[in-house]
Amino acid sequence: MKAAKQQGNAGHGGESQPALSPLRAALGAAAASAQAYETYIDNGLICLKHKIRNIEKKKLKLEDYKDRLKNGEPLNSDQLEAVEKYEEVSHNLEFAKELQRTFSGLSQDLLKAQRKAQRREHVLQLEAEKKKLRTVLQVQYVLQNLSREHVQEDFRGGFNGALSLPSRELERLVQFAKLTCPERNASVSVEEQMEQSSLYFWDLLEGSEKAVLGTTYKHMKDLLSQLLMSGYFESVPEKKEQCLPEFQLTFSPLSPESLMECTQPEIQPQEVSDPERALLMG
Repeated sequence: MKAAKQQGNAGHGGESQPALSPLRAALGAAAASAQAYETYIDNGLICLKHKIRNIEKKKLKLEDYKDRLKNGEPLNSDQLEAVEKYEEVSHNLEFAKELQRTFSGLSQDLLKAQRKAQRREHVLQLEAEKKKLRTVLQVQYVLQNLSREHVQEDFRGGFNGALSLPSRELERLVQFAKLTCPERNASVSVEEQMEQSSLYFWDLLEGSEKAVLGTTYKHMKDLLSQLLMSGYFESVPEKKEQCLPEFQLTFSPLSPESLMECTQPEIQPQEVSDPERALLMG
């Protein structure tokens, strides 16, 4: 059993992850794009922060030059040229701050969109897990009922609304029921036994092309889907008990003569010996 478990784990480990649904894939791509844009905006905000700080320092220096010039202090040519660019520096500072506010707003909008996408992804994931669990319970219910002899007879002959299945297909289903719903094996722990059963269910739900019981899990999944859609398992017929034939006792009325014959005892004549006869006659 442990060897089978290790083999099953090895088989699953080599497979790629199952494909996402189109909606989940789209949400995942949107979330990835939002994350990338958020990174770009964060980097841009950092650069703007440093740029604004440098412009503010330059503006303060130019304001100092203007004050010194206003107070009549002499300035060199470079300082005078810098003073002439004061308006331009002020405009650049306002533009950088406006750009910073715009980027901050975009960052907040992207953050909200990212959180919304994450919540949506979480809801879809929960729905997918519920659907998978519901399917497992449905399959388990079908397989458990297929272990009943009268249910097998219905599918052999197509009775009581059951599909008519070839003997080979029916036997595969019965054997698969033993794999997925096995009797307790005391030689291994419950966890190990249920883990092995879960591997069979996993391959079945994924519709794997791996071989099982002379066919594939995909074929078994399609076959079980047909059984579920047939409607037979909505109300599985109970096994009909075979009753022994009943014996009915009848009574006919008796006539008065017959009744008298039944009630009056019959007196048998008795023989009398000679001495007794003589005594009676004397």
